[in-house]
Amino acid sequence: MNTLLWFQRDLRLNDNPALSWALQQGKPVIAVYIYSPEEDAIWTEGGASRWWLHQSLKKLSDDLQKINIKLQFFKANSVETISQLATQAQVSAVVWTNRHEPHRNQYENMIESELLKKGIEVERIKDALISRADDFLTVSKNTPYRVFTPFYKKLRSELNLYKFHTNNNKHVKSADAPAVLYKHSQTLDQLSLLDYHPWHEKLHNFWSPGEKKASETLDSFINDSLFNYQSERDFPELDGTSRLSAHLQYGEISVQQIITQLVPLIEMQGGNIAQQAEVFLRQLIWREFARYTLWHFPETSTQPMNPKFTKRFWKTDSVNLEKWQQGKTGIPIIDAGMKQLWESGTMHNRVRMLVASLLTKNMGISWQQGAHWFWDTLVDADLANNTMGWQWVAGCGVDAAPYYRIFNPETQAKKFDKQGYYINRWLDKPSTMKPSQPVVDLATSRVNALDRYNNIIRHNQ
Repeated sequence: MNTLLWFQRDLRLNDNPALSWALQQGKPVIAVYIYSPEEDAIWTEGGASRWWLHQSLKKLSDDLQKINIKLQFFKANSVETISQLATQAQVSAVVWTNRHEPHRNQYENMIESELLKKGIEVERIKDALISRADDFLTVSKNTPYRVFTPFYKKLRSELNLYKFHTNNNKHVKSADAPAVLYKHSQTLDQLSLLDYHPWHEKLHNFWSPGEKKASETLDSFINDSLFNYQSERDFPELDGTSRLSAHLQYGEISVQQIITQLVPLIEMQGGNIAQQAEVFLRQLIWREFARYTLWHFPETSTQPMNPKFTKRFWKTDSVNLEKWQQGKTGIPIIDAGMKQLWESGTMHNRVRMLVASLLTKNMGISWQQGAHWFWDTLVDADLANNTMGWQWVAGCGVDAAPYYRIFNPETQAKKFDKQGYYINRWLDKPSTMKPSQPVVDLATSRVNALDRYNNIIRHNQ
């Protein structure tokens, strides 16, 4: 008999509870990755994410070979594939790490039901979240949190850091015997994750996916950047952020592993480094809040949390939308951010807020349009983060305060890119270029946006 290990968003060896459980069974391990884009519907991985996924799977496959496990690939329906494998490959147990997206959870429930009918043991690892979303509710109303600060305070007060400090598994043993290869498995290239046009080759200049690089990136951040994290993370030209989001997205490193690294610093009881570690931990909890929100409000991936933000609230402007996408708005820091996104597959978080604010507030174009563009171009595209981030800026999601989030990109550039280093890096000699006419007048469009919010949202007209 064999143990079936289904990899999803946990593409690592170290501190991987699903892999550890599979090895502990003492039977040959059949490791599989199933690419099933139809099950993610409109939110299947975008072009940049597929590039990252391809590279990450290649690294994982190489690493698994070192412990006597062959990673087998399938481009197929996950429910049918797991059920067929379990029967035809003489599987006695199946283990996987849950994904946090509600629509994926439905498929996982179907798979578990089919396996249990066959008398096959199922082990599902709850590793994507650091809290139990179903049980983590407001004290006063026993309902899901919609505001971050009370969510953060409760979670932080209940967070057992000692648990993370002691549960870090660093040694991965080899499988006792190689599992047989399933005859219908495919090669990684046959998953067709990479677009035929080699546009994605430029991403190699900026990123190196995989578990090893994820660990190195965390170490580098803690040793070199964490000390000044709070003061430097808002400046786009400084290397002040962790650069871990894409590694986290595919589980090349886990939130639990990161917290384990932060614990000794937080336990120092005072001092700047302990304070900075707490600030970074708060950002990890913000990421948790995004997953929590999507779990309780799954419709928000396509619909506004506030129903007053109907389609009629937004403008249809394909010309200006294309200018925004191509970084041709005539507003330097906005265009620099969009060029950074197109060239590198990422954008500094401060600039993400600026480009989102311009699109939804000043230009009046729907947040869904922006979310879909980010989804296709970000290497760290994550449904929960992308959804909550865009709705947060647009003012129709959690923590909503639409009247106070109209960022002035020129003022922001003077504050966070005073010398123009970020703008000069991503735009072609902007100081010598003839200024372009901005797509909108910032002052006038701000007034119009406030009027629109006041008339349609406050008065529900």
